Amino acid sequence: MPTFKNAKIFLGTDANHFASAMNITDGVVTHVGETDEVTDPDAIDLHGKTVLPGFVDAHTHPKYIADALHGVACTPPAVNSIAEMKTALKNSPAYGQGPSVWIEGWGFDESNLAEHRSPTIDDLDDVSTSQPIFIYRSDCHSSVGNSKALELAGIDANTPNPTGGVIGHFPDGRPNGYMKEVAATQLLIQAKSAQSYLADVDNMAKSSDHYLTNGIVAIGELMGRFRPYDSLQLYQDARTDGFKPKTAIYYVFNELMPGQVVKPTTQEDLRIAGIKVFMDGSISGETAYNKQPYPDGKSGVLLTNADRLKQAVWYASEHHLQVAIHAMGDAAIQLVIDVTADLTPWLDDRPSIRIEHASLLSDQMLKELNRARMNYALVTQPIFFFAEDESYRSYLNQAQFKNAYRIKSMLNSTAMLALSSDAPCTPWAEPDNPFVGIYAAVTRKAANQDVVNADEAITVPEAVLAYTNTGARVGGFTHNGQLRRGYAGDFVVLDQDIFTVPTDKIKDIQVEQTWMAGEKVYQKGD
Repeated sequence: MPTFKNAKIFLGTDANHFASAMNITDGVVTHVGETDEVTDPDAIDLHGKTVLPGFVDAHTHPKYIADALHGVACTPPAVNSIAEMKTALKNSPAYGQGPSVWIEGWGFDESNLAEHRSPTIDDLDDVSTSQPIFIYRSDCHSSVGNSKALELAGIDANTPNPTGGVIGHFPDGRPNGYMKEVAATQLLIQAKSAQSYLADVDNMAKSSDHYLTNGIVAIGELMGRFRPYDSLQLYQDARTDGFKPKTAIYYVFNELMPGQVVKPTTQEDLRIAGIKVFMDGSISGETAYNKQPYPDGKSGVLLTNADRLKQAVWYASEHHLQVAIHAMGDAAIQLVIDVTADLTPWLDDRPSIRIEHASLLSDQMLKELNRARMNYALVTQPIFFFAEDESYRSYLNQAQFKNAYRIKSMLNSTAMLALSSDAPCTPWAEPDNPFVGIYAAVTRKAANQDVVNADEAITVPEAVLAYTNTGARVGGFTHNGQLRRGYAGDFVVLDQDIFTVPTDKIKDIQVEQTWMAGEKVYQKGD
């Protein structure tokens, strides 16, 4: 039953309320107040440090992160060319470990590479032809494999494109290794995962420290799958081996078998929360579905039409599930609004529909959201414009760019706003560092120091709330996101005061301690 005193405790109830002392009993906050009320001689003195509710990353991809943590970051500043990528892959601990060990990488964006193209099967075969190699593009929609990876996946010149994806080919018809969009990438992932379930469990368990170091106590797994194994089983086994963050799983709707029923569960630490629908691709990959075309004349890809979206929404309402809808382009978001705005919400504890990313929102679309009968959440990621400013400026016209990541407008809408990471799906070495996301939301500065729509900046407390209070409410983590009586004793102690440091220093803040259920689970320096 720890008691804490001499702290600056942000309660997470609103932008203004703080306390200096807190009691936690049986893992739950039982009292918040002031230090002069504390009589416990064993109270833990936090020496004026700032305390926040534990962060909630409502949209992330933990399985991919677990892979990435033992893989190679193919991102700036370390990797700026395909030649440097090859060198980095050869320096992977997996290199030379035998034909059953995959060499993995993540985060490349062809626009950031000196060659201004994606790596090919031939490039990766220069690294190894005996070990399979798999590299995620920055958006985690597309990927590249070497000849061994394609062989294990059964892909050759005659393999048909999966629905919603494209297998790349050289002009002579030979597969070039590029797997465009999720459906194609899954062909390689399934081959990789089918060989290494126990390794996947081990990687997932080991990734726990990554989250705790960043102060993340709860996560949304937005790529739940039943094949080649059930994601729920993966998390159950990983928890047995020490994985600590609370987890809500969203299964990919288009991967469900006919007649398959997904039922929500209510376990606090690990539960099934909803289904995931992909409307389109990514802006940096020129596959987000936009009203105005890209410079190449294309308007992106529509992965789910109106009829299929209606089926997904009906399925979710019938089974009391939340729908998380990936929609980056304005045409994709508009279609979501058109199909769902007049529907009656079926969930009362959280928004029935989450629009993930909501990257391009016009004034008219915001008005339609405000008038809608449906209860929406907007789950967006400032890390994207922070890390991918050049791509956005290259692929969007001026009017489109003005509508990019309108976080202040989202906050002022009737929809519930949550900030998240979509990690590791962006070309940045620390894609799910909450302080980078908060820095971008507050300063609107990209990594290259460009300012992106300065009038859409929000305040530090607003950004913190979007990573705690509303992040928890959107994700259904009903006992997280706030530090008040009855809520989980999950909190972080910071090495600097996020509310008073110069805003340019926010991205440099680090978590000093992470506590879950009143127990310290991370200490910086240990």
